[in-house]
Amino acid sequence: MEDQVPVDGMASTPAADEPAPPAEVTLRTDDGADWIQIVSGEWLRGEILRVRDDSLDFDSDELDDQTFDFSDVLRIISPNHQVVLTEDGRIFEGQLSADESSIWVAGEKTVKIPRAQVLSVLAVEGGGASTWSGEVSAGVAVRTGNTKQTDYSAVLAATRETARTRWANRYSGAISEVSGAETANNHRIGSSFDVFVTKRTFVTVPGIDVYRDPFQNVGLRVTPYAAIGYEIVDTADHNLSLSAGPAFQYQQFDSELASGSSTDNSFAGVFSTSYDWDITGDVELSADYNITVPMPDIDEYNHNVVGTLSIDLAGDLDLDLSVTWDRINSPEANASGVIPRKDDFRMTVGIGWTF
Repeated sequence: MEDQVPVDGMASTPAADEPAPPAEVTLRTDDGADWIQIVSGEWLRGEILRVRDDSLDFDSDELDDQTFDFSDVLRIISPNHQVVLTEDGRIFEGQLSADESSIWVAGEKTVKIPRAQVLSVLAVEGGGASTWSGEVSAGVAVRTGNTKQTDYSAVLAATRETARTRWANRYSGAISEVSGAETANNHRIGSSFDVFVTKRTFVTVPGIDVYRDPFQNVGLRVTPYAAIGYEIVDTADHNLSLSAGPAFQYQQFDSELASGSSTDNSFAGVFSTSYDWDITGDVELSADYNITVPMPDIDEYNHNVVGTLSIDLAGDLDLDLSVTWDRINSPEANASGVIPRKDDFRMTVGIGWTF
């Protein structure tokens, strides 16, 4: 087959009978979607979730949940109801537009606000002033044969946010049975109400931690507390916060102590740190550390460490791999003189649903 001789297409093809589409980008804003333009010049369509600590959380139609540094978002066009809070405490509600330096909020009238003055932006539905998010995760492991073992685990988390506040609630529990005998049964409930006083500083008023683990001779331990916290690192991929404050600890033992006592209470100090890392768009790592130190018996401290690797599956489903370490540094002997071990470790695998 002979080689074809290249043909000058420009010379041999008739001119177009209509002009090329204009170079300007046309955005459809009549279907309820939000649009953002990032620093690369790309436009993303989806839903603005929130702006806090100089980060913007965005649910992209094609890329799922994404977090951007607010400074990397050049333009915002939102036909939806947004609540904007400034650092001096003013609240604005309405449709949102923004460029690199300013935000416009269209409500009863349209106002212009410098972006540097914005503390937070929260997307709300139905003209309300708050929004909920959370996760439900459950895991079951069954082993049969020479040993019959069943492990159950569950995590429930729900957070309510307004422009200035964050109310976080979490339950985690695990139950294990080996050949019909219970070998683990622990439950923890935590709740904290945070008020942001600056972009990165928040006050927890109040917080409470409730814990039960009969195998550590803890029938019930209740720790109400207050704290002040600070977001040390807050970028699109990393978040690190610390908080500390005073607390009161009440403890009811599952089995009466050798001394005959069944309860104990003391003032204490609490410290916590939380770290989140978006490793990739589909993989996230979180680590939480909490310690309570009774006063003046500081050697009777207890702490809780939780590390979770979350992998996005289809839709809103995640695969959650968690490691938990609970430690009571000075466990109390029961009436039989048995002293529980100081440390409890557990690893769980579960399927989670986020909302």
